Amino acid sequence: MKKTVLALLATATLTLANETTINATMQLMHQGMNQINTGFMLNSKEDIKQGLNTVENANSIFANVDVASFIKSNKTTVAKNINENMGEELKALRKAVEASKYAEATQEYAKVLNQCVACHTIIRGW
Repeated sequence: MKKTVLALLATATLTLANETTINATMQLMHQGMNQINTGFMLNSKEDIKQGLNTVENANSIFANVDVASFIKSNKTTVAKNINENMGEELKALRKAVEASKYAEATQEYAKVLNQCVACHTIIRGW
């Protein structure tokens, strides 16, 4: 009986920790995307780069999250692919920004945002 209770408690704790990580990570992604957007609107390369750093860090955290614990469908592989795709899109965005190709950078930003929406479609059932 004690083992069962301990196992349930451990599972609940792990699920709560995972959920907390996901919420914190999504807030970081939101913050970073907003900062990138603000950088474009205010012509601030520094804001774009700082936002990129934030989103890249959050994306790397999300790569280590067990997505099966919060996705209510069998699309965990899709979510992982989205995470990888986002990493590639972020690299392309950084490259365009560093080359001061802002029209191209906005297109790359749209691709990153599309990855966000694709993931939310799965997770939130949009």
